[in-house]
Amino acid sequence: MVTGAAHGIGRATGELFAEEGAAVGLADVAGDAVEAVAAGIRALGGRAVAVCADVSTETGAESAVAAAETAFGPVDVLVNNAGVELKKLVEETTLEEWERVLRTNLTSAFLMSKRVFPGMKERRRGAIVMNSSVGNYIAAIRSSAYGASKAGMMALARGLALEGAESGVRVNAVCPGVIDTPMNQRNLATAEDPEAMRRSWFEVTPLGRLGTPRDVAQAILFLASDESSFITGAPLVIDGGRLIQ
Repeated sequence: MVTGAAHGIGRATGELFAEEGAAVGLADVAGDAVEAVAAGIRALGGRAVAVCADVSTETGAESAVAAAETAFGPVDVLVNNAGVELKKLVEETTLEEWERVLRTNLTSAFLMSKRVFPGMKERRRGAIVMNSSVGNYIAAIRSSAYGASKAGMMALARGLALEGAESGVRVNAVCPGVIDTPMNQRNLATAEDPEAMRRSWFEVTPLGRLGTPRDVAQAILFLASDESSFITGAPLVIDGGRLIQ
């Protein structure tokens, strides 16, 4: 099950999991776009079901998981990827905007995890992967709400990892740096100086390129697989070297 699966990292993750033989449930508020992703997977011989749902609500999370379970059975892997960003100073951020960011990024991960966790523990297997951020480690101007939500996702991953350990359920997180996604392209388009913003992305990334959604999807696949069977409660940084500076 992948949330926020219509574009960017979520889409790449759903497609990669399908390539590896998984049956994938894809959830997103963009119904037509996520159905197109599922249709593309099915056209290549994969198994996928799309659900138009707002997983930051209890009814949305329930409908998303229920659709995947109806199509393919119990959820063995959950990727909490749904997310939004807000580029505003704290004093300019309204309570409504703050709550929207936390609800979309953090509450959705809580609701989806809460829904699948009991079944995973009962079956004594399962993996949950959060899409956190290097914002869990470093601050950025005009990103306080986003950073708080992503740090919260990492704290949730650690808590769930402890709760699931006795049952063999693992919970981890990826922490991407600057990834070439539609979200970052929108940030670029609305920046006061788009060229300066784009230049800064390369300046803070020692490997000298932007990450791709596939780069992050490969890391998520690893954390969801048996190859990472002794890893839980851990962040996996995918940032081209940004944090080593």
